[in-house]
Formats: sequence, structure tokens, C-alpha cells
Amino acid sequence: MPTTGASPVQSGPRKPNVVLILIDDMGWRDPGFAGNHYIETPAIDLLARQGAVFTQCYASAPNCAPTRACLLTGQYPPRHVVYTVVDPRYDPGQPHMKVLSTKGNDELPDRTVTLAEALKHEGYTTALIGMWNLGRGRSGMPGSPTGQGFDVYHRPDDFDFKKDAYRNDQGRYLSDALAEDAVAWIEKNQEKPFFLYYADHSVHEPFDPKPELLAKYQHKTATGTDQGITPEYAATCEAADQSVGRIMSALQRFGLDTNTLVIFTSDNGGLPYVVNPLRGSKGLLYEGGLRVPGAVRWPGVIPAGKTCDEPVLSMDFMPTILDAAGLALPSNQPTDGVSLMSQLRSGKPLNRPAVFWHFPCYIGKGEPMSLVRAGDYKLIEKFAGPTYELYNIKADPGETLDRAKEEPAKLEELKTQLLKWQQDTGAFLADQPNPAYDPNATEPRGGGGRKAKGEKKSKSIK
Repeated sequence: MPTTGASPVQSGPRKPNVVLILIDDMGWRDPGFAGNHYIETPAIDLLARQGAVFTQCYASAPNCAPTRACLLTGQYPPRHVVYTVVDPRYDPGQPHMKVLSTKGNDELPDRTVTLAEALKHEGYTTALIGMWNLGRGRSGMPGSPTGQGFDVYHRPDDFDFKKDAYRNDQGRYLSDALAEDAVAWIEKNQEKPFFLYYADHSVHEPFDPKPELLAKYQHKTATGTDQGITPEYAATCEAADQSVGRIMSALQRFGLDTNTLVIFTSDNGGLPYVVNPLRGSKGLLYEGGLRVPGAVRWPGVIPAGKTCDEPVLSMDFMPTILDAAGLALPSNQPTDGVSLMSQLRSGKPLNRPAVFWHFPCYIGKGEPMSLVRAGDYKLIEKFAGPTYELYNIKADPGETLDRAKEEPAKLEELKTQLLKWQQDTGAFLADQPNPAYDPNATEPRGGGGRKAKGEKKSKSIK
């Protein structure tokens, strides 16, 4: 049971409600507010117009599970040791892997205080509706959502959806089921401050779009950088937008929209055909694997039409939400993210000298990498090389020109920063050769490997 030196707040002005919307696999340019002219996202675009847009919004990791862990803890992956998704196809030590990677933790360490726990301790009602993907624990178990601070956890199989299915046997679509449940939960819990984590994963292969939306996009023509987006993908994105619209309409209908902070983003870079002109895609530490859409709305607090042009990461949303609620960060664990509230309210610079990513794993085309971004420069360390790549993101957002040889001083400067950060956070370094490596192997097979350490201790909130 979490303990603290102070009692939960019982009086004073009502704290803001919080709705955190995370759309699985949505690419950085998929919403209209980000420049897409093919996919129609009117609800998300309205949210963005009424609030602020993050023009350099990044997932804290290039795939699902670690980003979700960062979102809920405000930490870099080496802190919570959730480095990648649970998938035996990419277990360490398989013949196609040149170096020994790690699986890391399958779930958040029990000692870690989550955003939901911090809010619940201060009187918030909390719910997760949608995808968890941080362990296989059933409700009530330590690694489950209800063991990590959520009063309610509703997942797809609660609505008769089979694994990896986006339409159930009754013809109901997942995005509709999740949104309807979210609206019902908001209505039921509108009398006290609430935190709704809405995690829609219907924008994920294999796509099963609504027939009417699919037909609509089969008759539209994508142009410019939107070329290559399939009608199936576009229809699925619009269905997700419809769900966001239902939630936003419910907030207005119940008179809650002016006292609700709404954050919208995605969990990783998009699929290869939706990230133009960026390099890479989901699973890689290039811009295409990390850039995501991002917007935030809180009428009367965050000016409408505002933009935030500094790099913003998923891990920043936990301290931002706690700051917005007037709550302190957990005192017994490090927080790497920063609150964005001063930037959003008044444009105060974040003054963050550098940000980091670390992915010591193989998955799909992804390989073990680490990176630092300081200002306009980005250094990528490839453990399987071992090699370094240096890019000026402002001048070369597509990462087409490696400047490592042209700017050796900048290379060494960033190498020093990255190494210090790796040491400070205890990052697992995938720098040991894999004795089972076979250069001719291509298909994932079973295997072992080194397991990253992640201790479990009792937790407290102070």
C-alpha cells in the first residue's frame, strides 16, 4: 500500500481532470494539423487548434511497451528497464543477431510509482481503457493496471474482441467499443477529479477498417508526401479520430471540457509508408521511428493556437500532468522528464541541454542503438557496428548526410555526453558479441542472452 508523509488533498478548488489519449502506431504526419491532406481527422485537428501543438514531439522509444512505461513513469527506459515488447521471436542470442541484446523487464518494477498511483493517492479516480502492454498480469496482480494505480481497467476482450481483432463477432468495431466505454466512464465519474488513460490500438496492422470509411478513401487520391498511404490505413486513422471526437464531445456535454487537460499523442513512429520524408520507421532510432504527433488542450490555461517547437518526449507528460494538478513528483525515484506547463502557458524555454534514447534490442529492422540529441545535432551509436552517425536534424531532417567525418569535434562532444548518460542511468550496453551469430541467418529462432537487471522493492509515494 503506498504511503506518504502527507494526507490526500480534501479541500480547495477542484483539480483538473486529465485525459491522456495514446493512439498506437499513428505516424507523425497522419493528423491534418500535422500536414496530412489525405487522412481526415477533424476531431483531433479541433483539439490541436483549441490548444497547443508540439512541432517536435517524440516517443521515448521506437516501439510500444517502453514508450508506455516512460509515459507512466516520467523516466528513460534504463530506469524502469522496459526496453521492448514481449515477443519470443526477438529473444536475445538468436543466430541473426550480431551482438547480445536484452529483453529487459516484461512489466514495470513494482517499486516504481506510476502517474496513476500518484494521482490516485491525491484523490483522483483513475481508469485505463484500451491497451496496457506492460505485462500479462490480470487485474489485481502487481504488474497489472489495477496493481499500478488504475481503479478500472477495460481491455478489448472485455468487449468480446479476440486477440489482434478489430471487429468482434457482433460486427462491433474496437475503436467504437473503447470510445463508448470511455464516455460511459466519464459520465459515471464526473463528480470528482478523474484521470482517463485512453489507449486505442486499432491503428495497428492488420487493419480491418469500417466499410464506409474504406470506400471513402478508395475514391480519394493521395498527393505529395501523403502518397503511399493506403485506403485501409487512412480509414483506420479516421475511425480513431471519430473516437477522439466522441470523448471530446462528452467532456463538453457534461460541462467538463474547460477544466480538463487533454493530451494527444502516439507511442512510436509510424509505418514505413507514412513517415515521409523522414528516415526509418517503427523500431528504429531514426526520426521516422521516433517522431509522433502531439497536441494538448486546456481552455483558459493553455492559449489556443500555440506551438511548442522544442523537442518534447513521452516521458515529459507525467511531470506535466502532475504539475498541472499542483502535485509534487514522487520523491523516492528519479524523474527524467520535465514539466511543459511553463512552456505551454507563457513560452518559457525548457532549457534542456540534451535528450536521450536507448534501445539495446533487435525487433524487425531495428537493431541495438543509443542516441543523444543536443540542439540541432543528433548522434546515433550502433552497437552492432560499432559505428557512430552524426546528423544536423534542422538542416537535414531526413538524415541523409552523416557528418561524423566532417565534424569530428562535435562527434567527440556528443559521444562524451552519451557515454556519461549511459553510465548515470545504468543503461544496458549491447556491446558484447553474440557467440551464436551466423551472418547467413535471417529468421528469428529461439535463444538465450543476457538479462538486464531490474530489482523489485516495495514502493511509497511521498
